Amino acid sequence: MNILIVSCSQRDESKSLELSKYIDKNIFHKKKEAKSSILDLSLYPFLLDNYGKGRDDEVLLENNKTEVLNLLYACDGIVFVSPEWGGMIPPALVNLLLLSAYGSANGLPLANKPAFIVGVSASGGGGNVVSLLKAYSGKNSHLVWIPLHAIVQNVEEFLKKTWEPEVENRFSQVQSRLETGLDSLFLYTKKLKEVREELLPLSVKHPYGQ
Repeated sequence: MNILIVSCSQRDESKSLELSKYIDKNIFHKKKEAKSSILDLSLYPFLLDNYGKGRDDEVLLENNKTEVLNLLYACDGIVFVSPEWGGMIPPALVNLLLLSAYGSANGLPLANKPAFIVGVSASGGGGNVVSLLKAYSGKNSHLVWIPLHAIVQNVEEFLKKTWEPEVENRFSQVQSRLETGLDSLFLYTKKLKEVREELLPLSVKHPYGQ
């Protein structure tokens, strides 16, 4: 079982990356059946910049695409850890979702794979990440959003807390939401893996939605 955690910030050494590592350490490292890895989008900020051909290093761009697509194809489930920037998601995440569409990816690397959203905010935001992603990002990627999600507000303070999801306080409740949501993702991943090969031809028949 291969879970890919995507740190969606374009900033180097971002809080989203730190939170991705925090989730990996406290949840996925404890699951014997799960192999997890982290994709840091700050390393690939111009993943679809080929729309500006002529100004790009096309060899580097193709190498970047190949590296990222290999990770997307190899995973069985995916976690998006995304900051909310001005009420929106980062451009690098939009690029990743565009890359996962049928024409760009030469297939559907995320089709019928379950996905979990973690919205991140330095203050009291993070909710728009959930609504934006669930509203439009499944159409061409064909990924499957599970019903649960988590929002980590005041992320800098959150990351300083000991992992105690069973304790009754505000930050522990968020830890519990992460743990419960990712346990749910794990179950969805196991079950969807069994039928994904049968579902894929249906996705390929109409790869760009209805």
